[in-house]
Order: sequence, then structure tokens, then C-alpha cells
Amino acid sequence: MSYEPREHPQTPFNEMRSAASEGARRLPVGLVVIGGSLIALIAILAFVVLDYKFDQAPHRLLKILLGVSVIVGIVMRPRFGLWVFALATPFLAWMPQLGIPAVNPLNVLLFSIIISHSLSRIIDRKPLFVAGTMGAPLLIMVVLMVLSVVRGAAYPVSPDYNAGLAGLIAFRSSVTFLGYFVTLSIVKGEKDRRVFSWALVVALLLESVVTIINGRDGSGGRALGSLEQSNELGTFLALYVVLAAALVPAVLNRWGRIVMVGTAVLGTIGVFMSVSRAALIGLGVGLLFVGIRTSRWMAILTLITMLTSPLWIPDYVKERMNETEVQVEGTDVTELEGGAQARVDTWRAITEIISDHPLDGIGFSGLSSVLPETGEELGLHVKDSSHNTFLRLQAEMGVFGLLILIVVFWVCLRIGHVGTRIAQTPFDRQLSISLGASTLVLAISCAFGDRFFPVTVVGNFWMLCALVDTIRLERRRKAA
Repeated sequence: MSYEPREHPQTPFNEMRSAASEGARRLPVGLVVIGGSLIALIAILAFVVLDYKFDQAPHRLLKILLGVSVIVGIVMRPRFGLWVFALATPFLAWMPQLGIPAVNPLNVLLFSIIISHSLSRIIDRKPLFVAGTMGAPLLIMVVLMVLSVVRGAAYPVSPDYNAGLAGLIAFRSSVTFLGYFVTLSIVKGEKDRRVFSWALVVALLLESVVTIINGRDGSGGRALGSLEQSNELGTFLALYVVLAAALVPAVLNRWGRIVMVGTAVLGTIGVFMSVSRAALIGLGVGLLFVGIRTSRWMAILTLITMLTSPLWIPDYVKERMNETEVQVEGTDVTELEGGAQARVDTWRAITEIISDHPLDGIGFSGLSSVLPETGEELGLHVKDSSHNTFLRLQAEMGVFGLLILIVVFWVCLRIGHVGTRIAQTPFDRQLSISLGASTLVLAISCAFGDRFFPVTVVGNFWMLCALVDTIRLERRRKAA
């Protein structure tokens, strides 16, 4: 009798998995590319025959070919999809609309990454997602949004409250957070952090170039960029200008530093062209934060640049900043400029709504129906949105909505602080500093507008948050 251990026979599933893995390793890369291209071409031809009937504009076929190619690339390599998502985020308005409620090209791209990555994780018997520092606060916010929709539907403050539309908006807003969880699960090590940080910088560069080429093409001489809204454009650019500025000292390659500096400069020009006061203030605070946390010389250079800004910033920016107050003709009295006065009146109307529903709010996305009614009752000229995310969540979701928003910002700052403290390389340290600066930019922008939920503005911010959070997770795994 032999007492040596016997090998257990493989189950059919394990045999199939081993065979598939071995076959994939032996498959030439060129053959894979050719095969994927052929599949995409066949799909396009089928689509033309069945739907387009050979009489549609060529640019549509090009978009479809590009989209199918991207999906094939994502199926083969989810990491590629995450890079594409970062580049595509600010250009949602340019993508073809799908005509399906709550579904847009970015959602399709994001869910394709999730499904493809999840299948590979299941085959490798690994957890689907990683529990990060921001996971619990974001999930709590989603739960509160759902409960707020239920509250608005059950006890509507206004007969015009549309629970179906509110639920749709809540879903879209929740999808924005998925970028954090996907990035956290895919990114491994400093090399990955470098790769995906460059993706965020390249997205900033592309949007900056588009903004400068299009010029100040919006009303009032304000740039719209690809986001088609000046304030959102300014916030997007400011969020990632501080990232590029923070990474300049951490890039070892000389040409890489030149690209980082050039991108930061172009992005700053784009912020000026948007003439968004909140973005300008946020950018200044963010750059000052980067300078102070990076080095003494960078802090001094930043201060000198800011103090001398009246000498070199464009005149149209000075005029915009000076428009906050105007003098009443024939008197020495000054009053708020029309847009600023409307914003203050809007906030007054929202505080009245908050005083009536301080704990439970009026229901997620309920301000669109209640705010005009309240403004009319008070005799105030109100804007079409809250222009303040903090007041909006307090009014719609009650005190718990406001608290969770503050917690989210605090946790973001905490992630950046911990990353800065435990980083073992200059790149990780500067990346962590950039998260703190971007969080300040976003918080300031949210104090003057609804900037927390649009995926075109903050989709890449949650990627940045996850990139920095992986520093802590890796440190914890090594300690274990």
C-alpha cells in the first residue's frame, strides 16, 4: 500500500479553464488583433445592411466602427476600457445618443468594463470588487438618494413631483460612483497608477485644446468646450489642472515634465476662457494647496504668480470678477449684479424650503418643481437650479443628505492625507497631494453650483480618488 498523496482529478470546469488559459497564452497577438478587427467589420456591415441601408453619413459608420472596436478591446482587456473611459468622459455631449432612458455611451462603456473585468475575476476565483475607504460613504449616499425618492413619491410636497424622473436621475447620479470601484479593482501598483494618471492628464489636455480652438463661443463670451456648459467646463479643467501641476515634480522624464507643465498651462487658459468665478477661486486654492504641500519654492512661486495675477490675467476675466457688484445710476449705492442677485435670491428661497422640511427634505430632484413655486410666493427671481450642492442636498434629502456630502469630502481629503503620509515614492506622494487639491476645487465649485453628480465633471475625479486609495490598500496587504 502506498501512502504517498494522490493527485485529485480536475473537475470539468477546471479543465476547461486551464485549456482556455493555455490557448490564450499560445494565441499570437497579431492574430487576436486581426480577429477582433474582422469581428468589428462584420458587425458594421450587418448594421449597415439591416439599419442604415447604405444611405447614411460616413461619420456615423466611423463612430460605430470605433465603438465596436473599443468594446472588443474592452472584452479582451478591461484595463484598456478604463483608459478609454478617462479620455471619453468630458466628451459625452459629442457621442451619439442611444435613445434608451438612463443609458448613454459612457454608461455602456463603464458597464462593459465591469462585466468584462468581473468575468475574469470570477474565472480566477477572486473577489469582484475591493472594499475601499470611500466605498461605505458612497453606498450610504446612494441609499439615501433612493430613500429620498421614495419619500418624495409617498408624500409629495409639490403635485408636479415626478418620482419616475427622480429615480432616473438618481440612477444616473449613482452610476457616476462606479468609476471609483472599477478603478480600485483594476489598478495594481505604482506602474498602474502612473498609467492611469496619465490618462487623466491626457483627458485634460484634449479638453483644453478643444476649448482653446473653439474659443469663447458661449453666451456672454464664455467658453463652452465639449461639455457645452461654461461652469461645468471650468470645474472640469480646474479639477485636473491641479493634478497636472502636482505631478510635475514627480515626472522623471524631461519631456514628460514639459507635457505636464504645458497641459497645466493650457488647462488654466481654458479656466480663464470659461470665466467661471467658482472655478477660478477653486483653481487658486487648489494650486496654493499643491504648492504648500510640495515644497517651499513651489509655494513661493505660486504665491508670487497669484499676487501678480492682476497684471497678466485677461481683461475679460477681470471684468467678470468685477461684475459681482454694480453701482446704481445717479447714486453712491452699489447692488449685486443681476446674475449674482438671482443666485442669492435662489439661496433665500431654498433656505425657506429647508426651514419647512429640515429632517426629511422634499425628495431627491424635487427642487426643480418646488423652487419656482417658492420663489413666486416670496416675490424672488430664482434660477432654474440650486447653484449650491450643499443647499440642494439639505433641501432634497434633509440633514442626512447634507451630512453625507460633508463626510464624502472629508473622506476624500483623508485619503489624500494618508496617501501623502505613507507614500514610498515621489510620484505616489504628489498623486496624493493632487487628490487633496482636487477635493478642495470640487467642494468650492459645489458651493456655487450643482457640480457633484454630472459624470462629465467628476467621473475622472472618482478614478483619481481610487488611484490614491490603492496606496493604502497595498500598504495594508504588505503589512498583513
